[in-house]
Amino acid sequence: MVARTVPYNSLKKGILRQIHQPLPLSQRESQQLLQSITTSFRKNLDREHPWQASGTSTETRSPEASAQSATRHHVTEQHLHTILSNPLFSRPRNVDFDISTPSSLIQKHFDVFNSAVSKGLMTPRRATGFLATVRSEILAKSPENIGERIGASGAGLQVLRWLRSSGFGNSFEFLYEPALVKLLVYFLYAEGLQEVAWDWLARLAAQGAQPDMKNSARVISRLLSAIANESSGLTDNNQASLDGAYTALARANDMFPHEGEAAANALKFAWSELSWTSTVKVLEHPKPTTTLFDDFIDIGRPFCLSLHSAHLHLHHPTTPTVSPAIEYLRHKSLSPDISSMGPRTQQHILCLVLDAVNRIGDSERTGWLLRLKSNLLEQLNLGFLDADHQIRKTLMR
Repeated sequence: MVARTVPYNSLKKGILRQIHQPLPLSQRESQQLLQSITTSFRKNLDREHPWQASGTSTETRSPEASAQSATRHHVTEQHLHTILSNPLFSRPRNVDFDISTPSSLIQKHFDVFNSAVSKGLMTPRRATGFLATVRSEILAKSPENIGERIGASGAGLQVLRWLRSSGFGNSFEFLYEPALVKLLVYFLYAEGLQEVAWDWLARLAAQGAQPDMKNSARVISRLLSAIANESSGLTDNNQASLDGAYTALARANDMFPHEGEAAANALKFAWSELSWTSTVKVLEHPKPTTTLFDDFIDIGRPFCLSLHSAHLHLHHPTTPTVSPAIEYLRHKSLSPDISSMGPRTQQHILCLVLDAVNRIGDSERTGWLLRLKSNLLEQLNLGFLDADHQIRKTLMR
């Protein structure tokens, strides 16, 4: 039963001396009124949810009473935390975080987001639009220190709170939106909340392929690729070192259950994506750390992706070797028709040929490679190109 508040008569006698007293109150009277109300509220709160029962010491209370009191107080704290962490009760963090971003524009996007949340109209796709718009506004003003200014916006935290309060965060439905996954992980890393993404990844990998997780391997690999990408900061700098991405793949490999088929397929897909970046796009990145690169190659051995393995050995940061590439390409030269292969595989094989020719550098030994190169160029309708960098540039379009 809730205790009664201070009777009005006591307020009337103390502060509100006359009911027809003209308003507003003076500063001193306003402060007295606030103090009286606050004191009354605190007394009622202490009475309903005491830290310990009134007039009873900790030593004399029974274990049952102590447990009951602790549980009641814990539930109360949880309830208050849930309310206060709801996006409806929060304001964007550091909206006017610096002079390089007009706070009014950022504030407008937060207001639209919160309005949609309050009306039950927010969806993963709309949340994607919110993050994309905030990033565009910040980037349009200046590309300098973009990561710091993105982190100061608090937009990722705002979406994260909505996901938790709406239930989307528990069902992982939002992961079916590829654009949202990429953008949200980007914001979470910028705001120092990357462990949230890792927690999602661990829970997804642990639960495996569930009936309500259609294409779970693709969903997991999409999240892992986004994490690896942000671990190296590739979104803001596409020529950054890949060391962070290799480290992320190693962490995921240690974390994923070995018996989980969905997790294994996801790791394989994410590994091949990073392998593509490490070889076909090798000119865009500095040399990686040798130990991390070796660990990355070892992670991919069970996948038996010979094309990727051959190309990675060709681009080893300290001891590159052309033998695996030659062995792979000799086998391909026996049946050089690659028209039945997918475009990505065609591009990969051609880049491997170009890199192998450049690595050997002996025209007598590379005669068959040059013929294979010409054959592939003709099949890909790229015969008019005769410079390696022009070919790579065309393939990257």
